[in-house]
Amino acid sequence: MPGSRAEPGQVSRPGEEPGRGSRPGVGSGQGASPGAGPGEAPGFRVAPGIPGRPEGGGEVVPLRRGRSKALAGLAAVSAAAAVALGAVAVDARRDLGELTARNEEMTAVLAAADARTVRRKVTSGGTGTVVISRSKGRMVFTSSDLPELPETKGYELWLMGPDGPRPAGLLSRAADGVTSPVVLTPLKEDGKVALTVEPAGGSEKPTTQPIMLAELPAA
Repeated sequence: MPGSRAEPGQVSRPGEEPGRGSRPGVGSGQGASPGAGPGEAPGFRVAPGIPGRPEGGGEVVPLRRGRSKALAGLAAVSAAAAVALGAVAVDARRDLGELTARNEEMTAVLAAADARTVRRKVTSGGTGTVVISRSKGRMVFTSSDLPELPETKGYELWLMGPDGPRPAGLLSRAADGVTSPVVLTPLKEDGKVALTVEPAGGSEKPTTQPIMLAELPAA
């Protein structure tokens, strides 16, 4: 236009002041991010391997195979944990049931009208106590102040009748010399209960002399 001067390479549009033509970076390749393609915003770069936004809007990126495997592995671990927790719960219920039954048996023996108590000294130290009810067909054995044995040894009870001694159970490891009560089922002809020191797993027949021997009251 008359009176307007344009710099070489620059075109003035009507109504624009000279020198204020197209701004760099808008409508031209100047100022854009290197490598920016169609549909990409200036100033942002697309990471290699990730497709740019397709024409027409929207973008669909398929789930990566590695991520699918990770999710499948997590699901498998969760399932295994659920099974393990279920097994623990079953074991806990069984243990609780056994403990409840044993406590009921002990209560029945202690509350029986014919319950009799026998106490004997243990030759190696401590005391053994028997509570027996012939009408209930049960007896409870407890001990206190028993010496602690090495890991390879244990205390074993024996019921003795006309046919000789037979194993009746192992005592639990003493806590401060006190063992857990043991419920035994004596036969009518059993007349004695004995305690010996045996290998940790127990024996079918006594391998040592009794360290306690007690007569059982008759019916």
